[in-house]
Amino acid sequence: MNSTLDLAYLFEHAPCGLVTTQTDGTILRANATFCGWLGYSLDEIVDKRKIQELFTIGGRFFHHTHWAPLLQLQGSVSEVQIDIKAKNGSVLPMLINGSRHQQGEIRFDQLAFFLATERKNYERELITARKSVEESLASLRTTQEKLQESRDMLGIALRSARMGVWSQNLIADQIWWSPELQQLTGHSDNEYWESSQAFYQIIHPDDRSQFIAEIEKAIESKSDYNVQFRIQHKNDSWLTMETRGHATYTDEDQALSIVGIIMDISDRKAAEEQLNALNQQLSIADRRKDEFLATLGHELRNPLAPICNVLEIMRAKETDDTFMHWSRDMIERHVSQLTHLVDDLLEASRISQGRLSLRTEPINIDDAVQNAVESVQDLMKSSEHHLTVNKPQHPIIIDADATRITQIIVNLLTNAGKYTPKGGDILLNVFKQENEAIVSVKDTGIGIPAEQLTNVFNMFSQLTPALDRAQGGLGIGLSLVHGLVKLHGGNIVALSDGENQGSEFIVSLPIITSPQEALPKGERAEDGQKDPNIANHLRILIIEDNVDAAESLSFLLEFNGHTTRVAYDGASGLSAAEEFRPNVVLLDIGLPDLNGYQVAGKIRETSWGKDIFLIAATGWGQDKDKALAQGAGFDRHLVKPIDYSELTALLSIAVLTTAND
Repeated sequence: MNSTLDLAYLFEHAPCGLVTTQTDGTILRANATFCGWLGYSLDEIVDKRKIQELFTIGGRFFHHTHWAPLLQLQGSVSEVQIDIKAKNGSVLPMLINGSRHQQGEIRFDQLAFFLATERKNYERELITARKSVEESLASLRTTQEKLQESRDMLGIALRSARMGVWSQNLIADQIWWSPELQQLTGHSDNEYWESSQAFYQIIHPDDRSQFIAEIEKAIESKSDYNVQFRIQHKNDSWLTMETRGHATYTDEDQALSIVGIIMDISDRKAAEEQLNALNQQLSIADRRKDEFLATLGHELRNPLAPICNVLEIMRAKETDDTFMHWSRDMIERHVSQLTHLVDDLLEASRISQGRLSLRTEPINIDDAVQNAVESVQDLMKSSEHHLTVNKPQHPIIIDADATRITQIIVNLLTNAGKYTPKGGDILLNVFKQENEAIVSVKDTGIGIPAEQLTNVFNMFSQLTPALDRAQGGLGIGLSLVHGLVKLHGGNIVALSDGENQGSEFIVSLPIITSPQEALPKGERAEDGQKDPNIANHLRILIIEDNVDAAESLSFLLEFNGHTTRVAYDGASGLSAAEEFRPNVVLLDIGLPDLNGYQVAGKIRETSWGKDIFLIAATGWGQDKDKALAQGAGFDRHLVKPIDYSELTALLSIAVLTTAND
């Protein structure tokens, strides 16, 4: 076996940087690994650079005060971490072990460098490994003198990295293992295996054919091999190993031997499996979190429904009682805020799951701005803020979901209002910049610390200093805005000069470059937005297990001239429908016996139920829920708490569909 050639390869490609220097630090030799890490060629550093010149300023100081004196006094340094500057200017953290040697009258230093991020355990065995390395390489002492230093340092690297050297004599069909590899596997009785087949027998049966195939491929193609496999320890346990190497050849290209390094990667594999298991657990936890948020939103919407119904009744029964007016307005404000929080929570969850779809069309962004400004007037008035709006002189047309664009601007204005002290200034700027529509909301509020600028778009994120000024919230508004902007193909950035310096949020959205006109606001309205006075004198059946919600809605509908009947479960709802023969059924989905889909299906199966106008009234409002409702035979889908004006519009449609009854 050509040991000189083999050791040269192992030295150059060892998994650590190997360097020989004069006692003043002048680099005499360095292997390919060290040069590759730093980006230097041998010609750039050998005899031209001192090792300490590659250190950072702190490293040079440490070299001067500690390293050089230790080498002079005790002849070695170990467990030293120093940052080294690469040629491209990047900084690499290194663990370094070194020793001073003398051959004749020549004194020199041998250094081993390990990337601290990949080889943190190397230094623990460097000192104790030296003696074993010298013993394991005793049979190679006849190697050329120029490789003497490589042998010692290579042994240190092998032991530290749980590596060993192996070779296969292809002529004699013998396998040789270094003592390090024998120690790793427990197979230390014989230095040589009788044959390659005896060695292959301790390779796991599932990995054996791949191992042999990779070796044969490397021989035929004269290339390096790299293969992972499991090998059986002497105690019958299995070790996961990785081997790398190449073949050697005669001058006539006849393959002589296979030589390489085998590394024990069992710990790494175990860590990868543990990481995969943790990732799966995190994925499950994240999915359960989203399911919890969806369920939470549904459960929160249920108690909101009767409250909203009662508010509509209070509005219908107008009185001159100022206390009643004040009470109703206060409840409306807080119900509106709670409804807004629930909607934001659910939509942020849907965005994170990739289940929020947009209904895009060409729109004039000015319409969304106008709607948003109207929505935040009460907040601005109660906080005594001065809101300035600068609109574009010419229409800016974007392909977007009008409701979502309004939602983006409302959330940004609401955020500015919450975090700006009373009487502050808020500026809303909308303009065109090249091929983008820019929406900027700037305030004179409490500002954002520099370290928080990248975190403000995270869900449930709130600035701690703002807690005493914030007017409630879950910290999801900006997260929702970020998600909606990204869904529209846009971008959002947060700017601030620091605490108490105000902040600015800038949204950029792509505009439509081809000539298209936005639909007027009236044409984008739902087909049910008709005169509410048309919807009267209907027979309406309410099937709802929440008694308060059912009775309050029934009272509200009867107050507006309709005849109602109430049922609290699916079975009684079917009986009531057959007897009452309603024009409209407001049907909850989550009923205690039959669910709403089943009830709708049974109604549609009857002769008298084919033309009934079925409205799903539920706390579940995702696209899949609407699709399920449509598939079950529902005509429309409403999300709790029901907007009474929206219900009135749907009843107008029901009047038209039942006009011939």
